[in-house]
Amino acid sequence: MPQKEHLMIDRLIEFFEEILEKDPGQIKPYDKFREYEEWDSLAYISLVTKIDEQFDVTVRQDDFQSLATIDDIARYIAKSRGS
Repeated sequence: MPQKEHLMIDRLIEFFEEILEKDPGQIKPYDKFREYEEWDSLAYISLVTKIDEQFDVTVRQDDFQSLATIDDIARYIAKSRGS
């Protein structure tokens, strides 16, 4: 995994920890985030807002539905940014 993508995944994990109020280390890149008990529509809105602010990428709802893991989100962001 390229260093840039690894840093992006780390940042996304931090977002999830903050939004879902999880302790560090509880969230992994290949976790299916929709399976977290705390995942809901507010968490979705918070996450896509943070992605837009941090990475300057707007995630379309249709696209988001196809993303299952944090790694998927990182790949989507990288592709959207042309990385």
